[in-house]
Formats: sequence, structure tokens, C-alpha cells
Amino acid sequence: MDSNTEIEELKRAFIFSLRKKFPRDSSSVIANATVNLLRKIIFRENPKTMNDLQVSLANHCKRLHAAQRSELIVINIGLMISKLARDEVLQKKGGSEPEPLYSLWRDDEETTEKLKTADMKKIKKDLQASIKELVTEIESSRECIASQSTELLFNNDVVMVHSLATSKTMHAFLTHAAKAGRKHRVITIVDEEEQSETAPDFGTPIDLYEAASKMPQTSKVVLVAAAYFPDGSCLVPAGGHQIALLAKRHCIPVYVLAPFYKLCPFFMTEPDALHTFRANTLPFDLSAKSAGLVDCLNPAFDTLESDLVTLFVSNTSCIIPSHVNRLKEDYYHAQDIADY
Repeated sequence: MDSNTEIEELKRAFIFSLRKKFPRDSSSVIANATVNLLRKIIFRENPKTMNDLQVSLANHCKRLHAAQRSELIVINIGLMISKLARDEVLQKKGGSEPEPLYSLWRDDEETTEKLKTADMKKIKKDLQASIKELVTEIESSRECIASQSTELLFNNDVVMVHSLATSKTMHAFLTHAAKAGRKHRVITIVDEEEQSETAPDFGTPIDLYEAASKMPQTSKVVLVAAAYFPDGSCLVPAGGHQIALLAKRHCIPVYVLAPFYKLCPFFMTEPDALHTFRANTLPFDLSAKSAGLVDCLNPAFDTLESDLVTLFVSNTSCIIPSHVNRLKEDYYHAQDIADY
């Protein structure tokens, strides 16, 4: 089997694994799987120059994302690996990145020439080590976010959360605060009755329509982001927009748990492409009678504007929405974003 056929088989298996998994794997698992896939592709294609590597990563990520439009993590990981390779080339060549406040966002001619003429064989080992560090950072992101719970949650707080039963990061965040001695009450909003059985013991399950009556008792709201963008907006599980509006009405802070690999470097010009839909929980007889006659939309995510978010809780610190665009420079390069 030649390398091209083997790469296509790896990509096909990756896409099938995303589509067949129900319930969906956690975002960290998908991020790690994407890193491992792109790492295998890089070392099987064996690009000769940095330009070949960037073009290859962009093409593969575009095809993978087109097959599964809701998984923005694929694009994020591809651009992160491209920045890692760029940094390794400049380090080997003795160059350094220009200061973003004192130069244009595009690379100068000297840096561009270094990237075009760089031999990938010399940096392959260093790039592999950098990719392993990226995997380690992804795996430790949940613990890093959970460790910040003691700075945000205090004794006698009443915390309203959403998607606790499905988010491991949210569960770790609240569990760490409880183990640290924080005595707080947790109100968890569930979508369906069966999810209340899987909710942790420290959470009091309520339905979404009860959030308005419970909000005056609440002191903090904690949500989990499916993706967040440079303008400070984010995608949260369906129902999060209603909760955030209620919190704003009662002047309650809203914290959004957002690992770094969910930071999308693009302003989304087509938000409808992200609005994936879930299956409707309608009775079978009613579904059979209305099939082809009525469209029952059940969106999976809500878009949360930046003015509804108090803080994004990331791996390293808590960030206000207006500073998310600055965080983008730590993980992505502007040239890669423009060329994508």
C-alpha cells in the first residue's frame, strides 16, 4: 500500500469514527485524535519544505472539516501544528518572530525566504517533540481549568450549570472546588428526564423552564463552550443563551469554561454552518404522520454574544471577552490564518 492510499484510509477511518460515535466523544479526545492523525500524515507524506507542509496541512484540514462541519477543532489543531513547524524553522535558522505591536502582521521578506528554503528533514525530530508537547497540553487542560475553580467559587455560592452530565470539564471544575473545601450548592439544568439519573450527587437537577424561578437564588452561572471566537462570542449547548440572558437580567456573572483548543482563529461569517441539529424526541406515531410535512428543528448549540460572558476560563488564566483576540496570537500565526 502506497503512502497516498494509506493516508486516505486514515482520514476515512477518522471521519467514520466521528460520525459513528454516539454519544459524541469529549472534545479533548477528538483533539488528540486529530493531532495523531495529522502527525501520521506529516511523516508519511514527508514534505521537503515548509511551504509543502503548510499546503498539505491546509488541504487535509479543509477536507476533514468539509466532511464534518461541526468539528472546528480539526481546523484549530491543523493551524496550531503549522505554527509549531514555523517556530521550529525560525529557531533553526536563527530568526525570531517580529514584535506584533511594531511591525505588520505579515512576515518580512527575510523570514519568508527562510521558511521557503527550510529543509524539513532537519526539523522533523524537533517538530515531533513539539507535537508531543501539544498532546500533553491538551490532556492537562481539564486539570488546569479545574484548578481555577477555587478562585471563582466560594462558600455559600449557589452555582447554576448546564450540561453537567455530558461535560467532563464541567464535572472536574465543580469536583475540584468541592474537594478544596468549598461548600456551595449546585443547580444543574437537564434537557431530558433520563439525564437527571446520570447527574452527580452534588447537583440538584431542574428543567430549563425552571431556570427563571431559580435565577434570583443563584450567585454564579457556569457554562461550557463548544467553541469561542476572537470577538468574544462563543457557542454553548442549546439553552445556554436563555440562561445567560436571565443571568444578565439579575446581574449574575457568567463563567464559560473554554480550553485553548476550542479557540477558533476565524470570525465566523457563516454561523448557520455551525448550527448542527439533534434528533427530535417526538413520539413515533407523531413522527411517522408528520414525516415530510413538517420540519422540527432541534439545534444543538446557541450563540452567546460577548456582552453575555463575564469571563472565559482557559488553561492558564481567566480572560475577559475583549482579550480573546490577543490570546489567539499564542496559538496561531497570522500568516497561516490568512493563507488558509
